[in-house]
This record gives sequence, structure tokens and C-alpha cells, in this order.
Amino acid sequence: MPAASNPLVLNNGAAVAKNFVLYAPSAGDNSVATWKLKEGTIGAVFPVVSTSARPTGNQSRKMQGKLRIPSSFTDTVTGLTKVGSAAEFDFSASVPDDFPEALKADFLAYAKNLVANAMIQAQMQDGQPAT
Repeated sequence: MPAASNPLVLNNGAAVAKNFVLYAPSAGDNSVATWKLKEGTIGAVFPVVSTSARPTGNQSRKMQGKLRIPSSFTDTVTGLTKVGSAAEFDFSASVPDDFPEALKADFLAYAKNLVANAMIQAQMQDGQPAT
């Protein structure tokens, strides 16, 4: 089981490294680990990364994760910060128990490079299909 990194360092859109602080490590299977980027006027608008993993009933394990970035605005009447809409990226990976060790590095590289691909990123950025 990998140790939960603290901080989880991710680059933003300007290629600036941002530190997501570990708020809660996973306690094991079916338990969620959570990291937050403490940027914003209130905690409800902090970007959040969460992950969990569990065995499935079919001789495999499944990892799931989510990146959630809420928006905010200032209420013109009260002057208070309000939570707006949020962009979310959900992802999961399933690895059968009998999947060859020799192929795991390729699986990881393909998944990583898929998300790094310019066409995939363009689809993610605007939520539009590749046509």
C-alpha cells in the first residue's frame, strides 16, 4: 500500500506547483484519502483530491479518484463569499489479480499519457467530444 504523500504536489494551469495538504489518509480498503489546496477565502471553495481503493468481487482491485474544483463569487448584498459551480474529474482504474506484472508499467504509462494528450485535454477543458 503506498503511503499518502503530504503534500500532494500538482502543477496548475500556469505550471506553478501547488501543495494539496493531506487532510485524511485512507484507513485501508473502502476508506477515502483526502487532500485540499488551501486557496480561497473559505474552506468550501478549496480544491479537493480524494482517492479510495477496494477489492472487487471478481479477483481484481479498483482504485477510484476525484478532483473537484469549486468556483466562488461574492454576494453583492451581503459581501460574503458564496460557493458556485464546481468542475469535477472522476477516474478509476481496475487491475485484475492475474494481470501480468510485465504489463503494469505499460498500463500506467498509457493512462498517464492519455490524460496528458492534447486532444484529450481539449475535450476535458470544455467538456466537448472529439468529432
